Amino acid sequence: MNAYVTLTYYNETSNYTTIETCECGVYGLASPVANAMGVVGIPKNNNYQACEYDTEFTNTKKPWIALIERGNCTFSEKIQIAGRRNADAVVIYNAPETGNQTIQMANFGK
Repeated sequence: MNAYVTLTYYNETSNYTTIETCECGVYGLASPVANAMGVVGIPKNNNYQACEYDTEFTNTKKPWIALIERGNCTFSEKIQIAGRRNADAVVIYNAPETGNQTIQMANFGK
């Protein structure tokens, strides 16, 4: 199932709030299909792929969404790591050098 992503951010330089929406993702095969909203948290210490068990994020104030780069471990591992930090949702994205191919992940396990 395709996912719509809406990104809202405030640009301090232009003093303007930008809202962008795209149909640019898919839900995981075993993932809940639900709306999620929150502030984005990215993995700290340039660990953008969040494959380490003790990964910490820049934001964990509820509600929050983990933004994690694809690669080096399974989708399920990334979701579990963010889940341990109480993320409300997880978005896994392609690194710029890997292109924009969208594949549906198999997220089996809790």
